[in-house]
Amino acid sequence: MNGEHICIEITNVSKIFKKTTLLDNISLQIEEGKTYGFVGYNGSGKSLLFKAICGLTKIQEGQIIVNNEQIGKDTDFINNAGVIVETPNFIPSLSGIENLRLLAEIQHTISDKEINEALVKVGLESHKDKKVKHYSLGMKQRLRITQAIMENPKILILDEPFNGLDKDGIEIIHRLLLKEKSLGKTILLTSHHENDIDTLCDVVFEMNNGKIEANTKGASK
Repeated sequence: MNGEHICIEITNVSKIFKKTTLLDNISLQIEEGKTYGFVGYNGSGKSLLFKAICGLTKIQEGQIIVNNEQIGKDTDFINNAGVIVETPNFIPSLSGIENLRLLAEIQHTISDKEINEALVKVGLESHKDKKVKHYSLGMKQRLRITQAIMENPKILILDEPFNGLDKDGIEIIHRLLLKEKSLGKTILLTSHHENDIDTLCDVVFEMNNGKIEANTKGASK
């Protein structure tokens, strides 16, 4: 790996449910400061792999180490990461910023200043006081991205972050993720759109039937 720092190491990981192998002996090394794309059809294992990395689903074989902590042993859940893999339970009767304040109370590491800065980055600042029940699908997606970035995590794990976004929204989030990468963040993402992958990713893994079938892009741009 040319001396690069490995921040996520996945070794011989398998997940089996009711005798069906959902993740099949996956081994990967994720280098700090790069963006990794995972592509494949629905059900290929992309989302499940992301959940395993985050500690949101248990694996039967292998190990996942994130920043020298083994998931499920040293820590139950990934630390210092912004995650979109399951839809957060935003409270519809509260505004966008009120929902973010509630989420921020879990870690107690940021204030309204950081929340507002994140809202500006995703282009949602003018709608922050609107109740979430009045948000469009795209606005809810921007709110999900806001909660992922607002605590300035070192790692972003984003499952289909562009779902529901219009053309302008996609461009805003492309710029945001390129900026996050320039700041040394490590990003893992999935997308069904080739342009997202081509624009953002240094390395692309193709998944099929719970396996990594190919690395479809070079180790660096």
